[in-house]
Amino acid sequence: MKKIGKLLGVFTLATLILVGCGKAEKKSEKQTEVEQKITVSSPTPLSTLDTTQTMDKNTFTIVQHLFEGLYRFDDESQPIPALAEKLEVSKDGKDYTFTLRKDIQWSDGSVITSKDFAFAWKRLVNPETQGPNAYLLDSVKNSLEIRQGKLSIDKIGLETPNDTTFIVHLNQAQPSFLSVISIGWLAPQKEEYVTKLGKEYAKSSENILYSGPFTLKDWTQDSDTWTLVKNEHYYDKNAVKLKEIKWNTIKDEHTGIDLFTTKKLDLAKVSGQYVEQYKLTDGFTSQQDVSDVFIDFNKKEGTPLANVHLRKAIALAINKTTLETTILNDGSKALNGFIPQYLYQNPETKEDFRKYSGEYMKYDLEEAQKEWKTAQKELGNVPALSLLVYDDENAKKVGEFVQAQLQENLEGLKIEIQAQPKNNALQARKEKKYELSISGWIAGSSDLDSYFNLYKTGSAYNYGGYASAKYTQLTEDARVKDANDINKVFEEYKEAEEILLAQDTAVVPLYQSASNYLIRPEVKNVVFHLYGDYYNFRTAYVKGDSKNSD
Repeated sequence: MKKIGKLLGVFTLATLILVGCGKAEKKSEKQTEVEQKITVSSPTPLSTLDTTQTMDKNTFTIVQHLFEGLYRFDDESQPIPALAEKLEVSKDGKDYTFTLRKDIQWSDGSVITSKDFAFAWKRLVNPETQGPNAYLLDSVKNSLEIRQGKLSIDKIGLETPNDTTFIVHLNQAQPSFLSVISIGWLAPQKEEYVTKLGKEYAKSSENILYSGPFTLKDWTQDSDTWTLVKNEHYYDKNAVKLKEIKWNTIKDEHTGIDLFTTKKLDLAKVSGQYVEQYKLTDGFTSQQDVSDVFIDFNKKEGTPLANVHLRKAIALAINKTTLETTILNDGSKALNGFIPQYLYQNPETKEDFRKYSGEYMKYDLEEAQKEWKTAQKELGNVPALSLLVYDDENAKKVGEFVQAQLQENLEGLKIEIQAQPKNNALQARKEKKYELSISGWIAGSSDLDSYFNLYKTGSAYNYGGYASAKYTQLTEDARVKDANDINKVFEEYKEAEEILLAQDTAVVPLYQSASNYLIRPEVKNVVFHLYGDYYNFRTAYVKGDSKNSD
């Protein structure tokens, strides 16, 4: 998004004073040489570092430091060449020919080749190894049919005529394609290495090869701490200044702030009341996320939440403005649409999709109570419903607000909060072991379909079992058939959003989050991208001071 140059900082500034030779009466300049090491906090442990399987943005923040693909994001969140040095695109926008750099290496010194990209992309799509983000390659020739088991993996539209050429054939032009491939989910993987390790691949920092600016050490899947170290085999290693970044999992923000103020942390996340308290602090920065925090329903047939009137009652009974101003109060904005602001603008009209599509299911207590009475007539006695939330401070606070709103505004409805560690909650959703859950989706790219895909029939992320042939058809037409007509695309996605929210109420958008940090002022060049990661230290460094003395 932008580079924070004047904010930011570091805890351990180990200094070496360089004293010039000469007589005592002569002035000499003393330079403070600063150790390029920082310590930062993470709200949750990492999930998986197998890039074909990674799902959450907290883990992707680390992935973006460890793995680089054909392209990466610059400081303004624009895709630029990374491991590729040259790109040729056919006139119809369907064929991409990437030429790799000659000097790119894995962290063990072996050469990265075009076959490493082909292997990783096939592994993402192949039904035998398929990852949750396989849909991202649906625009690649035959990829959709392959992940649906209709064609063999060797039919995918990828070519590797030599070690430095990687060719991608798309079914139709995709304006967001370079943005999509700038995320670690399409980073290369070395086939010989991955195959040799089998199930042990990526289960610890020792069982991974890295293609990005840093490598990882001291991590296993049970770790609450881990360390990033500068990758000496990275092609642009001279741009990387930090030698080491230590990460600590700190779920309680108050603890993180205490560690920051006592100079034991160089970056701490803050939200809620702490934003108001520390917003004037030197080093405070606030970034609007391209995100949607929402309530998802498990709509299993025969359960209360399969009833659309109950879902509508819940959606209309929550005062999101109060949530924004009283509970969150951290820069987050109430959201009455599934697509967040800033995700995508119509390149012809410059209108943001959120503004174009309008607002849905705004707080309306009278209408909520009408829907509630209808639901009660159809269902009879509605049993207590469980609300799955993450166990961090902010998530529990939002969960308690939703609980209070529903119990106060819908007389007789009982909500029981189930707080679980993030990785456990994600697994519970995947296994459909929930009734309501507060979840979030943060943009991985500027692709509108990355959001609409969540509720398509057959989507790996459609945990709640939403099924609408019309919705799926509209989103597929927008993604494929009408992809080159942006006005038609906007029309179809708007109609799909209305079905999703106003007609079927398959999900209840709550707010578009903001991320707020305290960063020690000596740390420079931390970058905040719109997509992919929360923050990036690729070119960050710790600045020392110089002074004259007698």
